[in-house]
Amino acid sequence: MRSSFVKLSSLLILVLSLLPIHSSALTFTEDVKFTGIVQALPSGGFIGDWRVADKVVHASSSTIINHEDGVITVGATVKVEGFPRSDGSIDATEIELRQASPNPSPGDISFKGTIQSFPSSFVGDWQIGGKVIHATASTRIEAEVGPVAVGAFAEVKGTLRADGSMDATKIEIQSSATGGDGRSEITAIIEQLPSSGLIGDWQVGGRAIHVTSSTMINLEHGAAVVGALVEVKGSMRTDGSMDATSIEVKSGSSSGGGSGSGSGGGGQDDDRNELHGIVQSFPSGLIGDWSVSGRTVHVTSSTIINLEHGQVAVGVLVEVKGTTRADGSLDAATIEVKTASSVGSSSRSGEGDSLSVKGAIQTLPGDPTLIGDWKVKDRTIHVTTTTKLSTEHGAFSVGKSVKVKGLTLADGSVLATKVILRDSF
Repeated sequence: MRSSFVKLSSLLILVLSLLPIHSSALTFTEDVKFTGIVQALPSGGFIGDWRVADKVVHASSSTIINHEDGVITVGATVKVEGFPRSDGSIDATEIELRQASPNPSPGDISFKGTIQSFPSSFVGDWQIGGKVIHATASTRIEAEVGPVAVGAFAEVKGTLRADGSMDATKIEIQSSATGGDGRSEITAIIEQLPSSGLIGDWQVGGRAIHVTSSTMINLEHGAAVVGALVEVKGSMRTDGSMDATSIEVKSGSSSGGGSGSGSGGGGQDDDRNELHGIVQSFPSGLIGDWSVSGRTVHVTSSTIINLEHGQVAVGVLVEVKGTTRADGSLDAATIEVKTASSVGSSSRSGEGDSLSVKGAIQTLPGDPTLIGDWKVKDRTIHVTTTTKLSTEHGAFSVGKSVKVKGLTLADGSVLATKVILRDSF
């Protein structure tokens, strides 16, 4: 009996001696949380290896996949929670959709636009907001607000095909062809632009859009060219045309351009992971959201900030590297101050040269203080709190002629020291 007890005790001691190794691994392995863009998905659904923000994420049958607010596709922004492996990959306990891809793969989508044509039986191909819409006998047509007619404003829901056309599950009329309900927002394709500049009448999704010097035009995501998708806000006239208060380019032309005129948004792609720009604002303590040349940069305690060439201040030139979110903002991994001040020197070729630009204002920032990126003569102009704005001849607005004095940056943009409003040149 005593011999059995000794053997049992020895076995128990042996088991317990092995436990601390495993227990220690569990105790000191901390869970990780991060948010990033989906770069790759498993071929057969969600179970398997994902790639999110340059990290391999292992999803199993026990991983909670939360996509209540949309469809998870490549390009979507997700939040990942899990435990790291020794190779740096992540065993995910939960993956949550934070923002759907701005350019979704075939999947459930919806958009709004003006009806340009439709088959008499409603079954067949429609043209709505510059898109081909395939309607079948099972497509729901809802026309409570008004009849189906060319010029009526409709919301389409369905799935996107690879060629950009759409299989409609539902087409809902949201305003009549007369526009009498005062609808103030449309999203559709640019079909025609004024022959010179952007001031004048546009044709967007089959509807005339009246653009004036007071219309705010946001070109952050691409140029205003025929074929580009835009969101227009304003007030409807009784003839169905629209007085635009703001126009935002949502995506560039699929053909890479087109007829008509327009200007780009600085020549930078939305999926870039590196940014050279001017600091326009930043939080005290540096942790939080910065604004760099009109782009939001998210800075955390893990962001490496290199101050070798100077301190962070409004107007300094910085280089930001990190991961781009679906909304175009940047999660910064590193930020390096490139100049000690906004007029400092730089090792970049051509940067710091004095320059004078004359031309008409093409775009202005939304900030009422005018701090931000302007577009003059197809060149990006960085206006900071140190820029002197001369309004001797009136207020700045799109279409007005200006003379810009400043310093050339490496990307060809100009850090403005002075902007003078002139009657003409």
